[in-house]
Amino acid sequence: MRGSAGARRTEHLFVLSVLRGPGRLRPLRVCRLPRSDVTQSGGLPGWRSGLRRAGKLLLGAGGLVQITPSDATLGAVVTGVDLTRLDDAVFAEIESAWHRYAVLVFEGQDPSTEAQLAFSRRIGRLERGLVKSSTRLLAHISNTLKNGDVADPASLQVRFNEGNQHWHSDSSYKRVGAKASLLCARVVPDTGGETEWADMRAAFDALDEDMKAYLEGKEAVHSFVFSHTWHGGQELLAEEDIAGLPPVEHSIVKVHPATGRRSLFVGRHASHIIGEPVAESRELLEALTRQACQPPRTFKHRWRVGDLGLWDNRCVLHRGHPWPMDQARDMVRTTVAGDDPDNEWAEDAAPGLAG
Repeated sequence: MRGSAGARRTEHLFVLSVLRGPGRLRPLRVCRLPRSDVTQSGGLPGWRSGLRRAGKLLLGAGGLVQITPSDATLGAVVTGVDLTRLDDAVFAEIESAWHRYAVLVFEGQDPSTEAQLAFSRRIGRLERGLVKSSTRLLAHISNTLKNGDVADPASLQVRFNEGNQHWHSDSSYKRVGAKASLLCARVVPDTGGETEWADMRAAFDALDEDMKAYLEGKEAVHSFVFSHTWHGGQELLAEEDIAGLPPVEHSIVKVHPATGRRSLFVGRHASHIIGEPVAESRELLEALTRQACQPPRTFKHRWRVGDLGLWDNRCVLHRGHPWPMDQARDMVRTTVAGDDPDNEWAEDAAPGLAG
């Protein structure tokens, strides 16, 4: 099954457009209808007469967009959309769905490098990787070498990426954590290698009132060195680059700028709580992560080549699942930088959307 435990409903987005000259469509509005309101031919029984009366109202060139939520508290699969041809109206609906479900999986996109970069930039400025001076905006999360061979499981490359199998929020070890991550499947193994996400909004909601009150206002130290000490692989970075990733502090309870919902901000990069004993607070952070990352707050996707996942690092943790290490897995990731105008990890002068 693709995605965790099936779907509870499907929504259809119809883009109504006005014909502006030969072959030119301008979006007018987007209508969301449940499956029961759509005929087998894709018609709109309740809207046909209205469309006729309007004269030049047409369904948009993108056709039918389906958003199928999982039965978890987060996650939805999106089909019927071409991310390289999104008009502003459909993009606004996708962004709204992203805020609602926190994770969207777009099946069968197979975007080029340029297309993935372009779609990512519609969400915000892109984030550079682990080296501030780098201009690289794409990362290969992979166990393959440049020639396509599978890397030795004991190699630095593989050991470094093993940490991705623990729950985390991308770049939380930076002063400004990542806003979004986009992951495209290029090569997938025969079994395993899924990505799983956990809803930190629902996790916060599930806490008792005393714990909520205790965590409000508390900050945790997030550290690249702390989290990567578990598996090694730091040797891939020069000492001066590691020095450029000092420990940072983040609120344990964050408020989402677009939705206003509170969420837990924990995961493997969180070392300890400021002002509390290190050992005890570390145990608490680990316990919070374990408790948070349980059904119905988790959504898992089995990748096919060309699938593209988009998730919100501000309210979601994620992890990769293991797979047979004699099989190749290559995922291409773009990361959208956090919305801080002074974010030192963001690319310069790239357009972005607020929230």
